Amino acid sequence: MSAFACCLPLLCCLMVATTISLLGQSHDGATGIAPSAGVRIGGAIGSPIPIGDVPDGADGAPAIGLVVGGYIDWYSGGNWSVISEIQFVHYGSTFNTPLTDQPYVERVPVQTPDGGTVIFEVNTTFSGVATGEFSNDYLQVPILAAWQAFDNWRMIGGAYVGWLVSTTSYATGTGQVGIRPETVEKDMYFDEKINALDYGIQLGTQYQAFTDLSLDLRGVLGMTSIFDPEFETVDRTVQNVFFHMTLSYRVF
Repeated sequence: MSAFACCLPLLCCLMVATTISLLGQSHDGATGIAPSAGVRIGGAIGSPIPIGDVPDGADGAPAIGLVVGGYIDWYSGGNWSVISEIQFVHYGSTFNTPLTDQPYVERVPVQTPDGGTVIFEVNTTFSGVATGEFSNDYLQVPILAAWQAFDNWRMIGGAYVGWLVSTTSYATGTGQVGIRPETVEKDMYFDEKINALDYGIQLGTQYQAFTDLSLDLRGVLGMTSIFDPEFETVDRTVQNVFFHMTLSYRVF
């Protein structure tokens, strides 16, 4: 995927947000731009979910994540403004899901005549249950439009693009490999197949509690799978679905 294609959702959102903001400025007759900037910190909760394709018997539990970063609020006058952000997010959750005849690469150690060991990769299938944990860190860049609905409330929405910073995601499968009858326990190698790119939409609201302090509540929906497209063991799209709750402090 080209760099332009990766950033296209973000660029489209920026153009939409800027257009809306300028229309709001023109409508209200406001002049000038008075930007403000600040820092944001809070938590995230949710899970990667195979939307519309959840296997029967699958379950899991969300873990508390982290959101920390900064923002610039480009006030354009009237009720509209554009917000650009950069933030580090940590997403975590546990999962337990059945797998049936999933493509699986078994690594078979074979001893050579000189006493060494060679690892052969054998394409086979796995059927059983996979249990593990998602633990992914992203650098996200959202571009949002904000509408002042009430005195202290703003509705916000737009797109974001994110890049994987690190991952310690893993899964352990318990079941049968190929046609062998015995039950085995296998590493599913999830941590090696997390998609480096994540983009989607963010929608929510912001409450201005004090002059320089606000509470931000936001839903995040990823529009691409968290797994690399070449990872055949998981044959469905698994999207990030998270809820952010953060406090923002205006520095100037």
